[in-house]
Amino acid sequence: MHVDTKSHAAPPREEDEVPGTLIIGYGNPMRGDDAIGCHAARALEQHFWNDPDVEVIAAQQLTAEMVDDILQRDFVLFLDATSGKQPGTIMRTTVSPEPGLGGVSHHFTPSSLLTAAEQLYGDVPFAMSITMAGWSFDLGQKMSQIVTRRMPDLVRLAQEAVAAHRHSKQGHPQA
Repeated sequence: MHVDTKSHAAPPREEDEVPGTLIIGYGNPMRGDDAIGCHAARALEQHFWNDPDVEVIAAQQLTAEMVDDILQRDFVLFLDATSGKQPGTIMRTTVSPEPGLGGVSHHFTPSSLLTAAEQLYGDVPFAMSITMAGWSFDLGQKMSQIVTRRMPDLVRLAQEAVAAHRHSKQGHPQA
């Protein structure tokens, strides 16, 4: 059974208001370092708990329902684990819809979610992905030492990405 933890990082709001920023951290919490995105999302949820412009979702995987979640956003930040790089390496990339027809599948990536949003609604928000290379993706809930040590850096980069987007959107720094 797949359960998504979805919570607003701020006090209740008017029903038709949508926070401008959405942070989606995802990964399997039962596969060691694959939980990087979920752990980062929980830390960011605490950081942005009183910010009405930020919503944070921690999920085991990206789903088709998240296409609706990214609508009407100014900025979407995806947080995930990756492999194939030196463990603890953090990478930040801009996410764009996939070229071509795309289509809906059972396995979603940040790009395929944006593609689905573009195909269904004709528009996509600015999106970025921050990933950290993991060491172990074996069964177990414990993250590796290198990932645990680097987690504050990933969280800080996510906070900086949100702040930079706000700065560029408003044309002046936040107080």
